[in-house]
Amino acid sequence: MFWTPLHAYTLIPQFIVYIALAFILSRALKDKDYETQLLPLKICTVLLLLLEVAKQVMGIVTGYSTYWIPLHFCSLFLYFHPLACFYKGKHREKLMLIAGVVSTCLFLFMAVYPNIIYSDDAIRSMWDYIHGRGGSFFELHTVLFHGIGLFTFFLFVFQGLARFDTKRDVLLVIATYGAYCLIVGPFAQLIDTNFNNFVHSNAPFLEAARLNIIESLGSFLGQAVYVLMISAGTILVPLIAYFILKWLTGLLSQR
Repeated sequence: MFWTPLHAYTLIPQFIVYIALAFILSRALKDKDYETQLLPLKICTVLLLLLEVAKQVMGIVTGYSTYWIPLHFCSLFLYFHPLACFYKGKHREKLMLIAGVVSTCLFLFMAVYPNIIYSDDAIRSMWDYIHGRGGSFFELHTVLFHGIGLFTFFLFVFQGLARFDTKRDVLLVIATYGAYCLIVGPFAQLIDTNFNNFVHSNAPFLEAARLNIIESLGSFLGQAVYVLMISAGTILVPLIAYFILKWLTGLLSQR
């Protein structure tokens, strides 16, 4: 199931609030200097970093799992958003573009298949933790982290933070996510940790395909083919996200 009722109850209001808030902020800051315009994105970025620090500390205290190493697809927020916000060198425009693509990728997954980002059990566990009825801090982190990350997409779109050069950008996106796959794909196999679904898929139809490939080709070769398939998707989705971000930014800039 791509959406569950609990996802609908929690995400649809989020989308409405985020759109309204991003619109208000874009209007309030449109005549300010660029650094001032970046304040909402900077605040979100700092919150994401603080959440990640809290998760890492909690993991060390309670017993660390390799799954908490920040190498997941959405962990890219922790690298590109701080660089985009606080680095002021000649490559800032490229870093801002990639940060926008990272945010747009999350938007696409949250709009189409939120159940692969976090389950409704994670939402329940988050509420139980907040209300002192057990639950899990790590599920609280997951839901809050992706909620804040989702909001940054609307900031990019309504504030027009990214600058586009299609020929340059396509190569940049392919190189960035290609490098991610080259690093994280083999490492996930090495430590048997399911970063970005490189070891197995949380999507039932993809996991069935993985098992069928392994049955046909054998464990090693079948898994290698599966990793290549996931890598192709990991590059394709950001390319789609790039063109959606470019289209939406252009659409809203004309208003």
